[in-house]
Amino acid sequence: MRSDRPTLRQRLRRATIDVSALRESAPFRRMFAAQLVSSIGTQVTLVALFYQVYHLNESTFQVGLLGLFMVVPTLCVALLGGAIADAMDRRKLLVVVQVCMAAVSLTLAWLTTFDTPPLWALYVLGALGSSFAAIDGPARTAVIPALVSAATLRSAIQLREVLTQSGRTFGPVIGGVLIDTVGLGAAYLVDVASFAIAFTLFLGLPALLPETRRKFELSSIVEAVQFVGSRPVLAASFYADIIAMVFGQQRALFPAYADRIFDSGPVTFSLLFAAPSAGAMIGLLFLGMFRNVRREGRAVLLSVAAWGACIALFAISPWFWLALVFLALAGAADMVSAIFRQTILLTTVPDELRGRMSSVHIMVVTGGPPVGDMLSGTLGETIGVRQSSLAGGLACIGGVLLLANRVPAFTRWVDPQRGGLAGPPDTSGDG
Repeated sequence: MRSDRPTLRQRLRRATIDVSALRESAPFRRMFAAQLVSSIGTQVTLVALFYQVYHLNESTFQVGLLGLFMVVPTLCVALLGGAIADAMDRRKLLVVVQVCMAAVSLTLAWLTTFDTPPLWALYVLGALGSSFAAIDGPARTAVIPALVSAATLRSAIQLREVLTQSGRTFGPVIGGVLIDTVGLGAAYLVDVASFAIAFTLFLGLPALLPETRRKFELSSIVEAVQFVGSRPVLAASFYADIIAMVFGQQRALFPAYADRIFDSGPVTFSLLFAAPSAGAMIGLLFLGMFRNVRREGRAVLLSVAAWGACIALFAISPWFWLALVFLALAGAADMVSAIFRQTILLTTVPDELRGRMSSVHIMVVTGGPPVGDMLSGTLGETIGVRQSSLAGGLACIGGVLLLANRVPAFTRWVDPQRGGLAGPPDTSGDG
């Protein structure tokens, strides 16, 4: 008698990442390649910039201050970028932004020719790069549903996370090796080349006009903010990421960990920088294990709590290899959170709002880490490097418990398209 139980091969296929979006959509494959290349280049520049700022005066506070300079324009520009993405051909917007971001990296490369580049110039260029990224991100996210079918949307979201984590894994390592062997200037020039490749690939995409195109106006930004305010579950997904990134972000401390705690150089720093994303990459290979998760809001909360716990364990790790393990586990937890948060976003927001709502998402994703850098860098200078990390990890866990208590609808939320709602998903007055 033939058994209906799945074979080992079928189980492994279900447990691994779904690549159907790449198989079925040629435009998505082009988009995927462009984003992969530019993501790696961007992370090379970010590592070089953090390393350069720290070693000007060996101050974690100044590295944290870089985060402040990066977050302010992000918060100001992100909603504007989303409104622009909802008012014009998103392909053209992506092409223009690649040129602008390449110009920033080229200027950073030029500054390395100075013996001591002015700190203010590095801050300004970091702010400009962050501003352009805040325009670029919403456009990239908003075009995903136009490039794939509804059946492969979750696959596309997972694959987008693959390329993001690939950039964050390989970019820092490449950057660290380049800094150690060739110099800072070479790292910045690699980023310039990556934007040139992305520019060429984006040119080959079809026109990507919004389904419901509207004239750009400031009132459209207000509409996006009001939409979030009227959807407690959607807002809670943003709050969860803010908790994780503001309290658990450790990038500003990595140069000090390498220099003071582990007594090493740029390669060690780059491995610390890359470890969370390496863990996320490994976790992505087994993302299929979460395909049957129904309560996606609860999955987000548990993932953020796990992230905080791993950061706290990283803080007290006595050995470098163990510190890398806990950072990798933290990255895997953050990846699970990111997948479900993006699914909630793209399944609850209509197309005509996706650019602007993606910009709100980008405000959190790109704005939260610099705020976390500022907080951890300042605490690292005042209470100590390890103490700052430990406090941040514990604060993440506390924040999750508070959010679950304030927005109980978030723990019950289930994607309506998957059926079986556990309760009213987004119409309650919780929060």
